[in-house]
Amino acid sequence: MTTLPVETIALMMHDRKTPVWDFITRVFHWSLVIAYCTAQLTAEEWDTAHEYTGYIVLGLVAFRTIWGFVGPRNVQFSEFVKSLSTIQAHLTKVLSGRHTAEAGHNPAGGAMVLVLLVWLALTGITGWLSTMLSGDRAELLEQFHEFLGEYSLLLVALHVAGVIVMSLLERQNLAKSMIDGKKHLKSDF
Repeated sequence: MTTLPVETIALMMHDRKTPVWDFITRVFHWSLVIAYCTAQLTAEEWDTAHEYTGYIVLGLVAFRTIWGFVGPRNVQFSEFVKSLSTIQAHLTKVLSGRHTAEAGHNPAGGAMVLVLLVWLALTGITGWLSTMLSGDRAELLEQFHEFLGEYSLLLVALHVAGVIVMSLLERQNLAKSMIDGKKHLKSDF
């Protein structure tokens, strides 16, 4: 039995890919990106387009919620929604350089998915309700809707930054994995 040098093992490990994201999850993700960006770009400028894309975002969030219970293992909430202590332990490992690539979302990424889904749902619901009501209630909901919409940009920026940082640390393109559905994992070897 021959022993391979660590560099060779690492090279072999990065030559093999594991299917992680199913086609439906990838279509959902990029559809949400397009709908969210359209809703942001049309806010205050083109009300009809903004409202319709807001409804599309709400529909996508509702779909993802259902898919989180019935979809493939990696996209199920039970697989990636973790406790605060697990998230903290993961972040500690990341900061110390001792983390390993996860098949699906890592604990911090899973938390971000949950936060984004809830935030986008609240944004869409408050936008819809503000069109259904009138007077002070409608105005209050509209202000809350605008607050949620504006601060969703911060959450999206944190999400993108997390993807970039983890891509660099894991030496793989995680955004590409949401296109082709595959990631490099240690268990591949």
